[in-house]
Amino acid sequence: MTPLQAILLGIVQGITEFFPVSSSAHLRLTRWLLGVPDDVVFDLVCHSGTLLALVWFLRRDVWEVLKSVRKMALFMLALGPLVPGYFLLKPVRVMLSEPGFLGFALMATGALLFAATKKKDVIEKKKWQHVLCIGMMQTVALIPGISRSGSTIAAARFCGWNWREAAKFSFLLAIPTILGGELLEMVKGEAASQVDWGCYLGGFIASFGLGSIGVRFIFWVYEKEKLRPFAWYCIGLGLFAWTVFNG
Repeated sequence: MTPLQAILLGIVQGITEFFPVSSSAHLRLTRWLLGVPDDVVFDLVCHSGTLLALVWFLRRDVWEVLKSVRKMALFMLALGPLVPGYFLLKPVRVMLSEPGFLGFALMATGALLFAATKKKDVIEKKKWQHVLCIGMMQTVALIPGISRSGSTIAAARFCGWNWREAAKFSFLLAIPTILGGELLEMVKGEAASQVDWGCYLGGFIASFGLGSIGVRFIFWVYEKEKLRPFAWYCIGLGLFAWTVFNG
C-alpha cells in the first residue's frame, strides 16, 4: 500500500461512514479498484478517525447519555442483540460476507431507505420495543453491504421516529458499537500486512477530516429528509458490485 492509496482509502472511509451507503462495501470496492489487499489494522486506524470525528460532533449528547441511567439502559438494550448475533450467527455472516453477496446487500439497503421515506412521523413516546427493534436491525448490518446507519435509522422510522431523532440515536449507538468492534479485532490479534506508519497516519487524518465534514452534512440531509438519492445510489452501486463480483 502506498501513502496515496492509504489517503484515498481514508477519504472513502471518512465520506461513507456516516452516509447510509455501507462504508464496508465502499472500502471493499475501492480496494478492488486500487488492487490493495485487505488489512485489518489499517481499517481499524481509519475507523478510529471517523469514531473520533463522531464523538467530537456528538460530545454534548454523549455527556447527556452518560448522566442518565435511563438513557444508558436504553442503549444497553439496543446493544443486546449484537453480541449473540456476532458469535451465534457467525456461519451465516461468513457465508454472506462473500463478495458475490455484496451487490444484493447494497440493493437491500436501498430498498430499506425507500421504505423509510414512505413512512410518516408518529408523535408518541419512544418505547423499549422500538429500541430493541433498532438493535436487532444493527445485528443484520453485520453483513457487508448492509449499511449500519441506514438500517438502524430505517428501523427507527418504521417505529414512527422522525429522521433527526432516528439519526441521532443511530449515531450515538454507533460509538460503543464501533469501539467494541475495534477492541474485539485487537483481541483477535490479526497483524498488518506490510503497511508503514506513514500510511496509517495518512489514512487516519483523511478519515478524521472527511468524517468531521461528512457527519455534519448528513445531519443536514436528515433534517431536510432528502434520502431518496441515497436509496437510488445504493441500488445502482449494488448492481455494479453484482456485475463485478458475479460477472
